[in-house]
Amino acid sequence: MLLTLLPVPALADEAGLDRAVGKALFERPWVPAPSSTRANDGLGPLFDARSCSACHPGAGPGATQIDAAGMPEGLGLVLSLFREDGAGDPVYGHRLETMTLPGVPAEGGFRVAVPEGRRVPQPQALGYGPLDAATHISLRAAPELRGRGRLEQVPDAAILALEDPDDRDGDGVRGRARRFDTPEGGSRIGRFGWKASHPTLAGQTAEAFALDLGLSTPLRMEPWGDCTEAQAACRAAPHGRDREGEPEISAAIVERIVAYLRGLKVPAPEPDAAGARLFAAAGCAACHRPSLPTGDGGTVALFTDVLLHDMGEGLADPAGMPGVAAAEWRTAPLAGLSRALDKGVGLLHDGRAADVAAAVGWHGGEAAGARARFEALNARDRQRLIDYVSRL
Repeated sequence: MLLTLLPVPALADEAGLDRAVGKALFERPWVPAPSSTRANDGLGPLFDARSCSACHPGAGPGATQIDAAGMPEGLGLVLSLFREDGAGDPVYGHRLETMTLPGVPAEGGFRVAVPEGRRVPQPQALGYGPLDAATHISLRAAPELRGRGRLEQVPDAAILALEDPDDRDGDGVRGRARRFDTPEGGSRIGRFGWKASHPTLAGQTAEAFALDLGLSTPLRMEPWGDCTEAQAACRAAPHGRDREGEPEISAAIVERIVAYLRGLKVPAPEPDAAGARLFAAAGCAACHRPSLPTGDGGTVALFTDVLLHDMGEGLADPAGMPGVAAAEWRTAPLAGLSRALDKGVGLLHDGRAADVAAAVGWHGGEAAGARARFEALNARDRQRLIDYVSRL
């Protein structure tokens, strides 16, 4: 009730302050427990970075370069561990974390082989023995974050209206929403993450705190992050909580980081009507929809339909998980792609593609028709289309 009594300028100032605080928290290096302040206790004990911005500099994509020895350069690539039942490795959990605190055995690291342009991760120096035989591994690149928060404003009904799992229109593009049951009954639509794994930005943020930083939040209460029962030293290490039952990262901190992410905007590219026509004619817009409607009557222009699509064997994970097949990926938003190219960040879920043409070349499955139309363009139109996408 108090908020309804505040004047509009005060509300605007409060929202701006929340975003500013959220930005500072996004960039803040978290520290191990015990520390002198409650708000930055509890990093790790196993983690991939010390801050959100370490993997998402400027809230953008992380580094995906691989050196001559196959080692990742900088932060931005992580190694996901999963089983077909959705569980993580029984010893290493859902992520091979590459950093550790003193007194806690390291999990290890990984190098990346590149046979025929593919990126094949190879775990190295595993500290707790080999991975379980049923565990699969796959690289994940830290994506662009600007503008993505606006996907929360797209009604579920607008996303569901785009589904065509039986290909009723015969264009070869199907697409389906990933649904998650809610405690109240019904379901929510996944719209964040490479596999549409989270319906909300808060859920995505909580997972990043747990897996990347080893910090607990109200949605992920385990103070040891991704450490399993087999990692006794990790579970026994100091954790940053004032008292039992409280997370290391409070709801207020999560809310301010989410407010910052929701407020990030993607710069609008210069209008290019000819490039837009080529984009549509090639079939790219069938999945990379230039805009989606929001609940307030506006639009969000991110070039995605938020649906899962079968992208073919070339891009498939080693296996699927409940709710998503190995070759299915959420349509990656293209808005902000120019920033990735300017920074030399690779495209696709594992950073394997150096540019737009290379990324299109990996498109198969439901995108095979669009790839064929792209390849059939004359050199001038193909370059015009590449330029159009590269400026998004």
